[in-house]
Amino acid sequence: MEDEFGVREKKVLSILERELEDGESLATEARKMLSYLLMEKKGYLPDDIEKKVVFEVKVGRELAYSSVDFLVSVKGKKAMVIKCVAGSLSSRERQVVAAARLIEAPPVLVAVVADPMSAAVLDVRTGKLAGEGFGAIPIKDQMIRMLSEGASQLLSPERLEKEKRILLAFDAISCCVPQGANGGVDIGETITGEEQNLRTNSKSSQISDRQQL
Repeated sequence: MEDEFGVREKKVLSILERELEDGESLATEARKMLSYLLMEKKGYLPDDIEKKVVFEVKVGRELAYSSVDFLVSVKGKKAMVIKCVAGSLSSRERQVVAAARLIEAPPVLVAVVADPMSAAVLDVRTGKLAGEGFGAIPIKDQMIRMLSEGASQLLSPERLEKEKRILLAFDAISCCVPQGANGGVDIGETITGEEQNLRTNSKSSQISDRQQL
């Protein structure tokens, strides 16, 4: 007969499994929405968009891998990365900025973290929030103008090492901590007409700057 500890352990594992399933379901929904949004509303072509992009992260003699859900290029230049998550967007902003700084040299200009309800758009050069909501994701023509105004600068070796460690730390947390179900989705956005066509029942909040770690 199982003791009380064994029964409790099984219950905890069951809850964690359910949370992980819920979190992955939310992230999958976000990927579907972003794929539709990029091509149908933002003007990108299928050839502009790479999905499930995995890249190497080398720290010392250790080789690890990280990934983004979308890597968007314009006229052959990598311009934007998008990571879809379940849970608080603000807690994943630093993660997607680090990914954007490491996936290409020099770094891409824009990083986006999104869930099925909203998105946070970040300026990779400063690490600061540039906009909130799906409407803040740059359309293709806007991205072309941004690239013409100047590319990002190469990062110093010291900065690269810091970004690698930050990214791998966040990746490790993502693997271990469920973000769905009762973990909740932290929503903060200004609803645009475009977003009204994508979803209903959202909350609104003002855009606030977030300091780079």
